[in-house]
Amino acid sequence: MLRVKRGGPEYAQFGQRLTSVVTELGLGDIKELQHEIDDMVEVLLGRVPSPVESPYLALQEVATAYHSRAKEIDMLIHRGERDGAIMRGSQLYRFRTGELRSFIAIAKRCAELGSRRLSQEQLLTQQRLEKS
Repeated sequence: MLRVKRGGPEYAQFGQRLTSVVTELGLGDIKELQHEIDDMVEVLLGRVPSPVESPYLALQEVATAYHSRAKEIDMLIHRGERDGAIMRGSQLYRFRTGELRSFIAIAKRCAELGSRRLSQEQLLTQQRLEKS
């Protein structure tokens, strides 16, 4: 897994590449997509270290990147359905309506939680500065 280490305030974490992009329209076979989603779930649930090393931004940054990738996969499957390349009831269709939909909900909630953590830390930092 790619590890991103923040070097200083001049480095923008959101600009780092946190997900792998599979060839063709961003879609590989179903096993590759399942593996990609499983890897992202492991990070979001804290089972493996985050690829972003920041005590406050890690969850928000990673969850936002993973949510964006999941929505891209969702969009590409929808495009395939519209074009007739992916049929209703196919493995990709079931993946989109099952695992992918659940993962999108998890990633969205983690991004919101990360945002709240960041807001709380900003308030605490501001209070510390006001006391000084």
